[in-house]
Amino acid sequence: MSLLGLELSDVGIMVVSNDPLELLQVDGADRESPGFALPEGNRLLVGRTAEDKAHLHPRRFNNIFWSQLNTEPLKQPNPYAQNHAEMAYTHLAKIWENIKGHGDELVIAVPGFLDRDQLGLFLGIAEELSIPLKGIVALPVAASSTPCPGRMLLHLDIHLHWSEVNLLEQGKSLNLEDSVTAEGKGLHNLHKEWVEAIAAEFVRTTRFDPLHRADFEQALYNRLPSILVALQHEPLVMCEMTAGPKTHRVSLSRDLFIQKSEATFSELLRLIKGIRDRYDGASQPVTLQLTHRINRLPGCKEMVAKMTDTQTIELEPGSAAFGVLNLNEELIEQRGKKGVSYLMSRPWTKQHTMSPHPSSQSAGHTSMQPTHILYRNMAYPISDQPLTIGWGGQEDGVGVTMADEMAGVSERHCSIQIRGKEVVLTDHSTNGTFVDETPVTNTVVLKLGQIIRVGTGEKLQLIACLEKHEA
Repeated sequence: MSLLGLELSDVGIMVVSNDPLELLQVDGADRESPGFALPEGNRLLVGRTAEDKAHLHPRRFNNIFWSQLNTEPLKQPNPYAQNHAEMAYTHLAKIWENIKGHGDELVIAVPGFLDRDQLGLFLGIAEELSIPLKGIVALPVAASSTPCPGRMLLHLDIHLHWSEVNLLEQGKSLNLEDSVTAEGKGLHNLHKEWVEAIAAEFVRTTRFDPLHRADFEQALYNRLPSILVALQHEPLVMCEMTAGPKTHRVSLSRDLFIQKSEATFSELLRLIKGIRDRYDGASQPVTLQLTHRINRLPGCKEMVAKMTDTQTIELEPGSAAFGVLNLNEELIEQRGKKGVSYLMSRPWTKQHTMSPHPSSQSAGHTSMQPTHILYRNMAYPISDQPLTIGWGGQEDGVGVTMADEMAGVSERHCSIQIRGKEVVLTDHSTNGTFVDETPVTNTVVLKLGQIIRVGTGEKLQLIACLEKHEA
């Protein structure tokens, strides 16, 4: 039996396979499928395709069907979905079609915003799709792997329309003790605030208003992920938009994004204080587990800095999906009970490996950073100066030169350099750069063993060359 783990969040559903242990592509080449739906023509678009067109049709798209999962008729029904449950059915059907060849049983990690009635409805959808569902696990419990004795353990997460704080009780087993949520303090509202702030900067500095046309507004939403990645490394990011013959540019500061995030993080701090007061933990040191969804937001580190005697655990993408794969025995014990089991606790004795690319890392050196790019048996060193890949010559600043007739390769296709403690790739191309077949939006942090594809087939690999004393 091959087990699959699914992490349910409307920000992006992720799935992990057990053999080999890896994050799967669930939505085209993407490893996250967001909870968006949009009727178009004779079909209902869902996932990334719907999100990429949502703001072209602001009155027609829907991104609340997971958080408000029910069978009540839609205010604006369409021929392809009469209620939120039917939208969720279409979204889950698309994901299942992409992953079912990788496993024959599925365990799902679910967030706190789904109540029991919604979980029952979800089970019905899974049964209708003939998904071999083995069990359901509370997402904060599934994501946890390391005991923190003597500390209050809190799990923080953010979804499209909710933020949540979960209290995890530590003993022989880890139990989900309490959950508190902040409705309206999710990524959907934050994205809206950020896009409006970017538009205001364009108007202030160039008098160009990108919100006066739907396609410009959609372009801003589509660029947000790459802007957020860049702001993790740089205090300022340049953003440009072309309208007709003119190109407009603005400089966006990390402080601007933090300012627009303050209301959300203030509410999270209030929820954390409420839990600490309620469980007499005001003087107890705290460990915060931060999902990748919340950790990548500008202002997260500043929020944590406001708390005294606090340490953080930064969870990797898909940590809950990886975690459920280790709960096979607990799920087997529950099989005698009627229906699908729902676990809200787990033993501490089992820990899981969270690595979306475990097969590409060599034993003994899994924490190493890549030091070189391997292309056609030649290793090119990575430094703090950009190593540019493309068909331009060295006089154009290109370090890894490819033949100019290679399909899809740009003159200066992409560049790689060390920034702080990370190796970062920046895409400059017309036709896109792919890392492990995931398209790069502006920049991405690279890991040892990953494969970079440029054009239609040219591949490079991230390797590490060891010093003699390291071998």
